[in-house]
Amino acid sequence: MSSDASQEQKHTINNGCSVSTGKVFVAVHSGAGNHSKANEYHKYICKKACMQAMALLKKKRSAMDAVTTAVMSLENDESTNAGYGSNLNVQGDAECEACVMDGKSLYFGGVGALSGVKNPVNVANLLVKEQMEGPLPFGRVRPSILVGKGAKTFCMNHGIDTNYNIISKSAFKTYNRYKRKCCISDSNNVAKRRKVEPVDEKINQTSKIGETLSTPSELIQDTVGAICVDQDGNVAAASSSGGIWLKHPGRLGPISMYGAGCWAQNRASDDKPGVAVVTSGCGEHIMQTVLAKTSSDGIRSSEDLTVSLPQVFKRDFLESEFLTAKPEKHGGVLALKFMEASDGNEVELAWIHSTNSFCLAFMGGDQKSPKALMSSLDESCAPGKSFTMGGYLACLERC
Repeated sequence: MSSDASQEQKHTINNGCSVSTGKVFVAVHSGAGNHSKANEYHKYICKKACMQAMALLKKKRSAMDAVTTAVMSLENDESTNAGYGSNLNVQGDAECEACVMDGKSLYFGGVGALSGVKNPVNVANLLVKEQMEGPLPFGRVRPSILVGKGAKTFCMNHGIDTNYNIISKSAFKTYNRYKRKCCISDSNNVAKRRKVEPVDEKINQTSKIGETLSTPSELIQDTVGAICVDQDGNVAAASSSGGIWLKHPGRLGPISMYGAGCWAQNRASDDKPGVAVVTSGCGEHIMQTVLAKTSSDGIRSSEDLTVSLPQVFKRDFLESEFLTAKPEKHGGVLALKFMEASDGNEVELAWIHSTNSFCLAFMGGDQKSPKALMSSLDESCAPGKSFTMGGYLACLERC
């Protein structure tokens, strides 16, 4: 095997320790992307989201309500690419998407291309709850996924503000910077097609204010998400995203698509544990591999999460036949596995990513504060071609 090939397969696995955590557990992430090593703020917002979800779980609220609350907390912070502060499309508008899946009912709710709504995940949550009410009169089926105008109409019918300004100052500033760079790049491409040299030879490398044009790895967009187990052993998952910078209006990413952005299934038997999964990274890569469902199936089919998840991530994502034409595959997965044991229950948490970094936090019911960390790809590994994985085992009381 060549050195380049061996570099592509290189990965690391770091296992955590065991701790008693009562009956409930929650984990959140603020995205698989390209965070600064000195960025401690994302750890803080992940901890904050964990605390808000845990407060509900301790009041015996459902797993679905807990993950929705956690993601809402992240949507409300402009440093994330979700809700307020979302990336802007090519027209300068914020179009958001979100999803929620309940492991007990197996209902999924998703929204996409939704503008003017502060907390898109709350809309996805409502879609799930309405499905639980049963079919509409005359055999009509309740929707599980709504986009654009239809999603906005649903919001208005449920008293949700659809005129909220979710465009933050920082998002608008970044939009202007990338828009300017794209205009420069487009001008250069036109000049090349006409076989005319650009007026400024440096224009291919820098913008008018001296900024180096971003590489694809610097443009990786992250997504936020949460997974949890409630006091009854039910699992749930939720995700939210503003999508990629300068995307085409109406573009749908993986979060609004069934099986791509999140997945949750309750424990069915000893050999079918409860599983909750959320994903992040390059949307098109995640959609084409249905990454959340694929990861869940792999976890459920094996007794060892630390073996099954990297196998699935490598085989069905990095080496997927659907991504053969993509030289780099950027993605991340946060997953939990809920199992019953003779002396109590267990939650096994794992995270894996091929991006430079992945910020997350997790917390058990008897812990005073969440544990937060910034998982980073080893400097010797190539982003988009290698991956790193971490894990944590929590011993729960019986439900």
